[in-house]
Amino acid sequence: MPVRFSAARWERAYREVVASAFRRVPFYRDQWVAAGRALAEPEPTPSAALSGQLHRLCPFARPFDPSREPSLWIGDGRDLRDALALAGASRRTPVAEVRAAVLDRRALGPRGPRYGALLAPGADVVDEDRRRALNAAALALLGAPAQAGQVIVVGERAALEALGPELDDVRAHAVERMTAASAVQDPRPGVLYDPHLGYFAATHPACGRAHLLWRRFHARPAGRAWAVTALRRRRPVLLDVLPDGSGTPGATTLTTGTPATAVCADHGTPVLTTH
Repeated sequence: MPVRFSAARWERAYREVVASAFRRVPFYRDQWVAAGRALAEPEPTPSAALSGQLHRLCPFARPFDPSREPSLWIGDGRDLRDALALAGASRRTPVAEVRAAVLDRRALGPRGPRYGALLAPGADVVDEDRRRALNAAALALLGAPAQAGQVIVVGERAALEALGPELDDVRAHAVERMTAASAVQDPRPGVLYDPHLGYFAATHPACGRAHLLWRRFHARPAGRAWAVTALRRRRPVLLDVLPDGSGTPGATTLTTGTPATAVCADHGTPVLTTH
């Protein structure tokens, strides 16, 4: 039976993650040192400030070792799978994600769907011919275009438009990757993404609201943005991250209204909103 949303349990889960991080994670222990006292809540941190901080965002007992493991910013494919499902996509349709570099991932979780990475023009590859060859190989693994198969293609609007000519032979269903601010201010189908948090919410097709993946993420208002916490992630530990471009050049920020969270009247789960 699906777990129903409980605001009390959600807040309790957030408090438990915060308490654990203050005990075990250098990045958050240092906030206590800087404040000169024990804090009840972490200081909201712009996502851009997390770059280069993996060694401090992992627990003392399980430090990050770049010589023995890949970057932990790659994220969990299940977040993308669940965000797409929340946005109304089929869980069985293969997914192609537009990225800046190749990712050796074949599925979004043990039960799929199939996954491939697509490289937009300007990606980190030797030349344009190599980029197109890698994209063709990724599409072939997804069953397209040879079989004229349908593929969900996820990426920023500009990247999706740039890749358009390469997808002429594919029945591609484009899903835009957005910031929280853009999703709340201009509701349209899409998934909410941050380079460090990954995929944390999606616009629900029935109500048009930005629904959180609440089993995995908590959010609370913080100034002109939302502070988002990854509830299940242990390496890295991410508390009260400001994903909407605070400190990030060129990112979309909230221009009207005051950030808030609420429970969707139609679905009974948390949404990002303004008042």
